[in-house]
Amino acid sequence: MPVQRINQYEHLLQDLAANTSPDNPGYEQLSKAVAAVCEVSQRIHDNAQRHENHQQLCRVQKLLKGRKTRVLAPGRWFIREGWLKIVPSKGTETKPKMFFLFSDLLLEAKPCSPLSVSNGKKFVGQHAYPLQDAAVEKVFGHTRSHGGLLSLTFPKAKLLLMSNNHDDFNDWYQCLSSAIRKLQSKHTVLQRDEPCRRPVLSPVDQTNSVRKRNMTSINPTNNVQDTGAELECSAPKRTKQSADTQQRSEEASTSSCVIL
Repeated sequence: MPVQRINQYEHLLQDLAANTSPDNPGYEQLSKAVAAVCEVSQRIHDNAQRHENHQQLCRVQKLLKGRKTRVLAPGRWFIREGWLKIVPSKGTETKPKMFFLFSDLLLEAKPCSPLSVSNGKKFVGQHAYPLQDAAVEKVFGHTRSHGGLLSLTFPKAKLLLMSNNHDDFNDWYQCLSSAIRKLQSKHTVLQRDEPCRRPVLSPVDQTNSVRKRNMTSINPTNNVQDTGAELECSAPKRTKQSADTQQRSEEASTSSCVIL
C-alpha cells in the first residue's frame, strides 16, 4: 500500500463516518477504523518530519568547518538560517554573520576564507547562544519600514541583530519568540512534574527501620556490616542522583554563551 494513500483513506473514512448515523450497526466499527487510520497517518507524518529534520541537521553540520561545533543532538530541531548584521555596542560598523536557529540554541558563524577552494562555501562556528534563559524584543521595526533591529538578551551576553528586509526581520522575530517560548514552557513543565525522590515508608516499614536502628546501635559488628550493605543498596540511588545532577548541570551550562 503506497504511503501517499493513507491521507486519502483518512479523509474518505472521516467523510463516511460524518455521513453515517450513530444508530447504524456498523458505526462503531467505522469509528474504530477512523481512529486507527488517523493514528497511522499521524505516525507516518511524525516520522517524515523527523527524517527531514535529520537531513537538515546533517546539511548544516557539513556546512560547518571543524569538529568543535556539533549540530547533531538528540531532540534538536532545525528552524531556519540566514544572514543578519550584528550591531556592536561601541558604535563601529555592522558585521554580517550567518545565523542558524535551532530549537534550543542560536549559532553564529562566519564564512571561511574565499581563498580556500575546499572551504569556500563553508562556515566557522563562533558563538552558540542557548535559548533557555533568553529574551527577544523589537528595538525598532514595528511598522512597515525598511527592516528592523532585534535585541537578544542572554544571561552573559547581549546581541543586537539588524535586517534590512522587513519580512525577513518579522520572520526572525517570530521564529525566535516561538523557540524561546516553547523551550521555557517545556522546562517549566519538567520542573513541575519532577517527582519527589524520597520514598514514603509505610507504618510497617517505619517500625522495621526503627527496630533495625536499635539493633545496629547495640552490636558494633553488625553496624559495620549493615553499613556496608546499606552502601551497596544505596549505590544505584547515588548513581541516579549523580545522573540527575549531571543533567541539571548540563541544563545550567546551556544558560550561558559558548564560544566556539
